[in-house]
Amino acid sequence: MTEREYRPILCLLPILYFSDPSIAAPSVFDSQENSCSNQREENSDDLNLKRQLDTQQAFPKEAKNKHITKITLKQLNVFDTSLPEEDNFLFRFANNAHITTEPDVILSTLLFSQGSKYNIKELEESERLLRQQSYLYDARIYAEETCKNEVHVTVVTRDLWTLLPDISFSRSGGENSSRIGFRESNLLGYGKRLSFTATEDKDRNGYLFVYDDPAILSSRYRGRIEYADNSDGERHYLGAYLPFYSIKSTQSYGFYSYSNKRVESIYSRNEAVSEFLQDTEMTDAYYGIAVQAPEQWTYRYTVGLHNEKHNFSETSNSFLTIAKNREVIYPYLQGQWLQDDYIKVRNFDSIYRTEDLNLGWNVQAKLGYSSSNWVDDDSHLIYHFSASKAHYTTERSLWRLNTNVQGEWNTTQNKARNFISTLNVQYYLNTSIQQSWFANLSLKYAKNLTADKQLVLGGETGLRGYPLNYQQGSRSILVNLEKRYYWEYDLLHLFKVGGALFFDAGKVTGKAQVNVDNSLLKNIGLGLRLAPSRANAGIVLHLDIAAPINREENIDSVQWLFTVKNRF
Repeated sequence: MTEREYRPILCLLPILYFSDPSIAAPSVFDSQENSCSNQREENSDDLNLKRQLDTQQAFPKEAKNKHITKITLKQLNVFDTSLPEEDNFLFRFANNAHITTEPDVILSTLLFSQGSKYNIKELEESERLLRQQSYLYDARIYAEETCKNEVHVTVVTRDLWTLLPDISFSRSGGENSSRIGFRESNLLGYGKRLSFTATEDKDRNGYLFVYDDPAILSSRYRGRIEYADNSDGERHYLGAYLPFYSIKSTQSYGFYSYSNKRVESIYSRNEAVSEFLQDTEMTDAYYGIAVQAPEQWTYRYTVGLHNEKHNFSETSNSFLTIAKNREVIYPYLQGQWLQDDYIKVRNFDSIYRTEDLNLGWNVQAKLGYSSSNWVDDDSHLIYHFSASKAHYTTERSLWRLNTNVQGEWNTTQNKARNFISTLNVQYYLNTSIQQSWFANLSLKYAKNLTADKQLVLGGETGLRGYPLNYQQGSRSILVNLEKRYYWEYDLLHLFKVGGALFFDAGKVTGKAQVNVDNSLLKNIGLGLRLAPSRANAGIVLHLDIAAPINREENIDSVQWLFTVKNRF
């Protein structure tokens, strides 16, 4: 029987590993009827330099005859007014005005239900799925075994404030951008997302409407509608699909239609040296199946049909040769080989918030063929390959690897088109729970890029002491070094606070649309990091001040950057 109200549950685990004190485990009480001798407790070490949470399994053991007989929901509001520091008029008003997530929305996200066979993996993955929801800050699932081989499950979640004004002003690399509007990511408590925003940046201004439904009619189906009316054109997106929502999902299918008409610029040294009008249309339909494999592997295979068309035309500011029109229509086969090795950590990509880190491999490959008999273009082989992996070398050091290769091979002319390969290696060295060293190496190589594509470096693309799109070419190298600080401080009970001292160095070489002498660029700087704890969970606000080393005369001595990212 599902209950929204909170009931104390016997023998549930202590909350030592919770990164947020506002989410607490159900209290332990003594009961002669329910007391069992086979309950286990977890030993947790907050000073673990691996930063892994709940390193020991805390769930009761599995057995063939164990089933889940009761699910209890404990839904916490945005603020915990039982704490003196959060018991004020503003926070009480926010709680009263907030529409708590409907229980059915929480229950429909879980991979188990009342009467299901008890499976630890399903409980663990359900936790991860709940934490992925934009309207929840964190989630925990506890299981208690009774003496009758029944399992009672308690699901603890904390809501976020989701109705927000979308007002922002960003300055990065000497360029300004602004947004004003509203967005609701938990409409009426049903998990739907609705937004309307007016935007303006150096390239365009306009309006954007988005409706995103992650659970159509409380099902696993998802849908999204997006429409933008901009000064240089319009954009729309319409899609509906059933994703591989779980490791054990057996099928996935869907479709989408996308079109975008806009004016694009070509940059060099932070100046727009040319522009062109681009009209893009894409449609895609696919069907996939999944196969469970040994050693925590899942194999997913997808077949689909993709149509993509790009048309280009000149504007009054077109000073360089524009790209030729191109189109591909191709069936494709796609595979994903996913290794399930998730752990819970903190103070990596966010600040004092539970993060789900997969130490296993995630390999994806896609191959398609577009024939000249179908389109007014040469025949092309379309390919895409990516792989990622995280690995602990010691209790305090972690490596992350990500590589990507994509492009098209013209089978008529035997040459590549829009070939791009990337290699990204990251290293974390944890010196304490509050501090770490971070290093990043990014290598990129491009070949035969069409005139609408650029490989650039500067500003938000990694060199924080230089303007956006400062260098361009076909090969780039970027090195970032940071000393990171995760302060256990809750600013106004709204933001977790962190900071960074950093050094960036990078260079772009090779063939470019505008030939310039690109030298090695270097900068130093410091930054403030704010991770919202009551709204917008999953993002990190970056305020950076960077100074170029041996700067060139055409850039400022100090660059201010305010950006919103999904990582520290």
